[in-house]
Amino acid sequence: MHRWIRRLMEGMDSEVDEETRTRILEDCGRNCIPLGFIEKMKAVWEEYDLDGLLENINNVWASAGANAYVKRRGDRIYAEFGDCYCPIVQDYPEELSSSWCNCSRGWLLELFESVFGRTVEVELEKSIKQGDEICKFRIIF
Repeated sequence: MHRWIRRLMEGMDSEVDEETRTRILEDCGRNCIPLGFIEKMKAVWEEYDLDGLLENINNVWASAGANAYVKRRGDRIYAEFGDCYCPIVQDYPEELSSSWCNCSRGWLLELFESVFGRTVEVELEKSIKQGDEICKFRIIF
């Protein structure tokens, strides 16, 4: 499986333009997030403010044993993950192309766009699979 993933990313990076790669992997992430989690967070958003939403997300992640959290700074939300939670590559022993993390961007895009009912931006700041100690995403809404 590791050879297959490496070859997939090498091929995508060399044969597919960046915009298309981004869109493909983002769409994969949008389809990976559990719909039940989105629905639960939509219900939370209807009842609470932004800080309450983020607290609920953190509680769900903590109850699942995840080393992950979201926090707000002004008009931005930061999602930080102490481990790679992608079930496809979490045990992948090598660094991966930065293109791969567009899947996780898509996961976060789907969550926050579904909850807020509008477009948001998600930017990758750090990635474990690119050699960083954490994965960090900035969500601008």
